[in-house]
Amino acid sequence: MHMLVAKVRRSALSGQFLTAFVARFASAILGFLTLLTASRLLGTYEYGVYVFLFAIGSGLGLVAVLGQHNLLLKHYRMDGASGPANGLLVRHNVVWLGLALAVLLGTGAVLVVAERYLPEPYDRLHLALAFAAVFGVSEYLQNFFRIHRRVALALLPREIVWRGGCAVLLYLGALAGVLHGATEAMALVLALFVAATAFQLVHLVRLHGPDLRPGGARAAPSERAAWRSQSLFFTANNGMHALSLYLETVIVGAVLGMEEAAFYFVALRYATLLLLPVAAIDTVGLPMAAARIQAADWSGLQRLVGRLSLASFLISIVGALGMLVVGPYALALFKPAFVAHLDVLLVLCLSSVATAFFGPGVSLLMIGGGERFLLVNNAVLFAIYGLLLCGLADVMGILGVAVANLLLALSYNLRMNSWVRRRWGVDNMATAILRPSAGGPVPQPMPQPVPHAAG
Repeated sequence: MHMLVAKVRRSALSGQFLTAFVARFASAILGFLTLLTASRLLGTYEYGVYVFLFAIGSGLGLVAVLGQHNLLLKHYRMDGASGPANGLLVRHNVVWLGLALAVLLGTGAVLVVAERYLPEPYDRLHLALAFAAVFGVSEYLQNFFRIHRRVALALLPREIVWRGGCAVLLYLGALAGVLHGATEAMALVLALFVAATAFQLVHLVRLHGPDLRPGGARAAPSERAAWRSQSLFFTANNGMHALSLYLETVIVGAVLGMEEAAFYFVALRYATLLLLPVAAIDTVGLPMAAARIQAADWSGLQRLVGRLSLASFLISIVGALGMLVVGPYALALFKPAFVAHLDVLLVLCLSSVATAFFGPGVSLLMIGGGERFLLVNNAVLFAIYGLLLCGLADVMGILGVAVANLLLALSYNLRMNSWVRRRWGVDNMATAILRPSAGGPVPQPMPQPVPHAAG
């Protein structure tokens, strides 16, 4: 750990790491502030509806980006000779994002017309679809500016300005007498989200505006076919990822009730705090890992991944121990009745620690040509997971949902670790730091070219 810190301090990337860590942790704090503000201003049922719509919108938003952020990370090059190729790629990305937005907003318009025939709270789903459309664009823009190593522009608009501003806007809405329930809360949050995303979009247009004009150059048919194939795999995998993040909250709300959904969403957000080190490391460390993959520097990749995984794991352990102490008070901040489900929070924290133990393994797979493996693996895992989730929820209630989450996290990350080991001989577990000889030549031929580094 000491060696890792010393290396980062000497590196020119230390400022980017610091910005990423500060932005991610500040984002979590501000996100909780917004959730806390909403919980105090809304009744338990309306708060449950708010997090229900938010979960659906966020999950659909991860799918709505249609894998274009992954495609960008895999093919966008930060060298002077790649400007035209980058422009073609961004144009391709924007076309796909436009199609996703058209589908989401069109479906939302249909729901607005049909809302009188829908039961409560499904008559408000158009708000979730509008949120998903903005979320998809925001997710793409975050990754675009990460590649350019403009970490502040990538993270601050959404993670700081939007999340922090939502709490203020909700409070002002309550003072003005316009915040009556989840509908108004979602509308206020969505309006600010549009403004934050538009700010980033302006900067994208400044960089690639000429490439986005009608009638501009297009990539060769063979290249478009390859991008299309990869995009479909990325989209399917992002759909699986969205399910892993938000399916439980949606199921709890639809089956057990909005009050239970309100608690589970809060508990899941607390547990996700323990994964902030992984998110911050991915923000800056993933382009560094991609550079080592491009250079076939497997021993260097092993050292980097081992150190980052160990750091993530140790920080998550400290966070989990802290949650043992502050958990009851943290839950009571939202609703006093939430404290009765402390055991659910602790199981979810254990799931986050297990994920942190494997570091950036999933991200390595996504940029290393493992889209097909990830899709097949996730399809099998989620089929089993769906049955397990329903069975444990029926027997153990909301605690069973948390146990299913833990079992899925362990199974998922073990499979990702197995793929990375087979492909590069690299171990992405935190314990790899104890085996300096790990990492070496590629154990089997690559079925496709090594992806280009993002920077």
